[in-house]
Amino acid sequence: MGKLLVLLAILSLGQIITAERIVNCYWGTWANYRSGNGKFDVSNIDANLCTHLSYSFFGINDSGNIQSLDTWLDYDLGFISQAIGLKRQNSNLKVLAVVGGWNEGSTKYSSMAGDWSKRQNFINSALTLLRNNGFDGLDLDWEYPNQRGGNWNDRSNFVTLLRELKEAFAPYGYELGIAVGAGESLASTSYEIANIAQQVNFINVMTYDFAMASDGKTGFNAPQWAIENAINYWLSQGAPANKLVLGVGSYGRSFQLSDPSQNWPGAPCRGVGSAGAYTGDGGYLGYNEICQNNWHTVFDNDNAAPYAYSGDQWVSFDNVLSVQWKMDFALRKNLAGAMVWSLETDDYRGLCGQAYPLLRTINEKLRW
Repeated sequence: MGKLLVLLAILSLGQIITAERIVNCYWGTWANYRSGNGKFDVSNIDANLCTHLSYSFFGINDSGNIQSLDTWLDYDLGFISQAIGLKRQNSNLKVLAVVGGWNEGSTKYSSMAGDWSKRQNFINSALTLLRNNGFDGLDLDWEYPNQRGGNWNDRSNFVTLLRELKEAFAPYGYELGIAVGAGESLASTSYEIANIAQQVNFINVMTYDFAMASDGKTGFNAPQWAIENAINYWLSQGAPANKLVLGVGSYGRSFQLSDPSQNWPGAPCRGVGSAGAYTGDGGYLGYNEICQNNWHTVFDNDNAAPYAYSGDQWVSFDNVLSVQWKMDFALRKNLAGAMVWSLETDDYRGLCGQAYPLLRTINEKLRW
């Protein structure tokens, strides 16, 4: 009997060690409306580079019911069904519906989470959305509880909402994930970390956006020390390593320098950098835009991250080397895996070399 128990323990340990790590690929479906080489649709997705495909975004109405934010794209163009169809390329792929996001705000989610009737509307509409479309689960991206119009009760109400979702999903085997703010100041304000961790399959930690032009100076979007501090904080507060998914941004935060001759990290800036040809948003450049810019690029060893500049334009971003550093840290901490925000800003066309350089680097470190 003793030998049998030892054998079972070894087999169980082997299963833990060999379990495939998560590579969660967020897809901002609105990139379909971008022009030229920035246009992105399902034909641009390599399903074998992802264990999860997170279809972004759905929203909610004032009653708590989940709703499409672009019915023409989701249903008339058939983007949802095409996303589900990627399972023909990768039978192990999980396709998740993502609800929330920055533009959805927090107020409606705060109201829904704190009202039993609205929570039931949310849960029932989630079940309908998943069942009717063939999704494998839900990713709730509430940005953020107890912030942006929320209140202190959001913290406990979020736990209640996740517990009720978990119970409702269990009979169907649906997965439940969340996307969360990373740093201690944000996370400590918004989450009962140990309690939410018990309710979900995995936690996508958004370990980026650590510096913005509103800071008045240039800074790194995702410096290594900041992501390590963030993950270590989540671990210290009771989040198990095997549920934490490390976020990688396939984009950079850009700045307009106050003085082009002062082009180092921490130099004064007068605002956001110029909009990119594809993404079209000031202060934000996709890696597929950055890699074609041919700006002067420096890899900062202290932050394990690159930056680039040209004239009065300055951008901090991730490249293959910095992503390798991040994945080595994820492996050292035995995290569940990594996620990328988002597919459509990696160099998915291979205009600067091999297609999907950042996503491939994640896979090379975690899966291959």
